[in-house]
Amino acid sequence: RNATPRIKNSGDRSVEIHESAVAQGNAGMKKLVRARNRNERTHNTWRHSLEKYSQYEDKSTNQEQLLTRYDVSTTPFFGGALRPGMSYVKMDSEGAELDILLSAEASNPDSWLDVTHLVFEWSFTKERRVNIFHEAIENLKDAGFRVTYEGQGAWWDTETNILWPYHN
Repeated sequence: RNATPRIKNSGDRSVEIHESAVAQGNAGMKKLVRARNRNERTHNTWRHSLEKYSQYEDKSTNQEQLLTRYDVSTTPFFGGALRPGMSYVKMDSEGAELDILLSAEASNPDSWLDVTHLVFEWSFTKERRVNIFHEAIENLKDAGFRVTYEGQGAWWDTETNILWPYHN
C-alpha cells in the first residue's frame, strides 16, 4: 500500500495514520503473518504480527490454510515514525516493542524527540525473561521517562532469573 500518511483532524488536534508496520531498524519490506478467523467466523483483527515476532507457526501442510503472509513496508520507529511535535505515543507494534525498547536509541533522550508520554504493551508470551523487561525499563529511565507498571515492586519484579508465567 501507499505509505503516505492520512491526516484526521479532531478539533485542534490531528492524528497521522501511516499504512506501514513500525519496527526497529531500517525501512524495508517484511512479512506480516495473519492467523485465520475464528471458527465461529469472528473476523480476525488481533492475531497478527511481523513474521520475526510471530508466535504462529506452520506445524503441518494443513496449517498453511490457517496462516496468511503479506509483504508489508516497515518504517523504523526511531528516525521514521517519530516526528517532532509528537508528545504522546501509544506503542502497539505486535512484538516489535521488544526490539524497539531494547535498542540503544531507546535509552537516548534525543531519540524520543518531543515524546513525554509513552504507553506500550509488553508480551511475556514473546519474551518470558523478566530481566529483559527490566532492561527495557532501564532504557526508558535513562531516556528520562518515569516508569510505572502493574506489579512494580512485587516479588516477581525483584527476583533474578524469573520467567513468566511463574508456575512453569
